[in-house]
Amino acid sequence: MTRDCWIRIFTRHLEPGAELSWEDLLVGYDFSLVSPLTLLAWAAEQAGKGPALQTFQAMRPDDPGFEAALWEACMETSGTLPRPGHLRWERAQDRWRLALLREVLDAPLEPRALGAAVEAIYERVGCPEDMLGLWNAREGEAERPGILRFVARLDEGLRKNSAGHRLGTCYTSISAGV
Repeated sequence: MTRDCWIRIFTRHLEPGAELSWEDLLVGYDFSLVSPLTLLAWAAEQAGKGPALQTFQAMRPDDPGFEAALWEACMETSGTLPRPGHLRWERAQDRWRLALLREVLDAPLEPRALGAAVEAIYERVGCPEDMLGLWNAREGEAERPGILRFVARLDEGLRKNSAGHRLGTCYTSISAGV
């Protein structure tokens, strides 16, 4: 599957009215789900013409400093700098898990194929402890009702911890020396 297919899957499962964010794209890029070309195309459509965004928009994926320019454009444009281990990063990672699990649930898969798909999601975007129970390693199977319950819990958790809630940003933590 190409990386552009992953982003189409992600956007297909966004809530109505929701849009891709820098966090979603950065996490997708970190997990090799979003290509540099997709990042550049998305950045080209973004409002705001600060110097960091302009620098990033003018880059090619193989340019030295591509990732540094990406992080700078993100900080300048969104005001945040999501990093692994921080809440904003974890939330975007959960949005990826949710989209991928919903995609799997949309497919007519038998328990063994469903197990293989869930295992592939584990390997691709990581696995929180409460996700471990979705797949029976010994049997190599997964059960649709368990995945549906997990997806509902994850979705509810994301709604409760939506972007409307006040969160400390990664930039704040970095500048405070945390």
